[in-house]
Amino acid sequence: MLRQILMWSAMLLGSWASVAQGIVVRSYADALSKAGEKPVVIFAYGADYDKFSTRIHEEYIKKNKIMPAVRKCVFLVVPMYQNPTPAQQKEVEKIMGKHKLPGGIWSYPCLAVVDKDGKLRGIVQGAADMKSVEAASARLNELVEAYITQEKLLSKAASASGSRKADLLLQASNINIAMPDLGDNKGNMKDNIGLGARLSFDPIAIVEKLQTMSFAEADAYIRHMIADGCYSRRQRQEMMAAYAGHLRRNNASIERLRALYTEMRNLDPNSMYGAYAEGAIALWVNKESFDPSTVPVELRRSDADVSAVASVPGSASVDTSTNSTKTALGSSSLDDEALPEDEPTESDFEADSDVPEDAQE
Repeated sequence: MLRQILMWSAMLLGSWASVAQGIVVRSYADALSKAGEKPVVIFAYGADYDKFSTRIHEEYIKKNKIMPAVRKCVFLVVPMYQNPTPAQQKEVEKIMGKHKLPGGIWSYPCLAVVDKDGKLRGIVQGAADMKSVEAASARLNELVEAYITQEKLLSKAASASGSRKADLLLQASNINIAMPDLGDNKGNMKDNIGLGARLSFDPIAIVEKLQTMSFAEADAYIRHMIADGCYSRRQRQEMMAAYAGHLRRNNASIERLRALYTEMRNLDPNSMYGAYAEGAIALWVNKESFDPSTVPVELRRSDADVSAVASVPGSASVDTSTNSTKTALGSSSLDDEALPEDEPTESDFEADSDVPEDAQE
């Protein structure tokens, strides 16, 4: 009898440990198949060239310190090699199969939150958030809880209709993580709050549209979308990120970039894009030096999508003494009334002296 009790106890403890530590898998295909309503958390790191990545892997993953943060998730570790040997290449192929990591990963190491369809819904990345297991776990816990809450709302919306369905989808889209691809689940809704535009929002389409625009055209286009009022804070920050990339590629003035990045940061300083904007001010505006280990690896989207490349030096500090509170697009939030100091001045939109004349037309 005692032996049976001990065996049952061991089985119960083993079952509890599995739940407490989440589901650990060895391949991306296995992760997606076991996800269901659980998020997939991928720890991706530069395995053969990035000292910061390898240190985080040693401290967080190999010692299982990250496990409490993924107890509600499916967890996968993906090493990324810059110059893989045949053995390393075979290792990655075994893990990834025919799959590719989703677009939106800017730097290694990172903790990417992915749904069962392989879409990136949220991510912890950059030296600021990955500097300690406490910081990474806290941020990851926020994303996982947000994911679970959003999935519950979407599940209710799938069986609802009319205004109830629209209300549930609106609540889900207000949560500060990316929405999944809803397809037919969003229904044929005619609403007065622009829910259809919010749910069909595509930042890559904005990047493509801006490519052929002058500064004046791009500014008018982005300001019109932001003033529409139907988009979430995250989506407005994504618009600004696309616009900022357009300005940088066309050699916009430092003043114009500072105004735009400041607005982007102030809209939601705690979001992924808020952190990106703060790093961009240091890197692109203040030209500050930073730890080379925080420079992210350039990742390009697969297939025919537009390349999405960004840099987020999380350890770089911002010189607040030179940061203007003026914004390139007006108020720092559409949810609040614009303050006088938020209003742009004419100098914010004057032709940039360091831009060729044909780019200013």
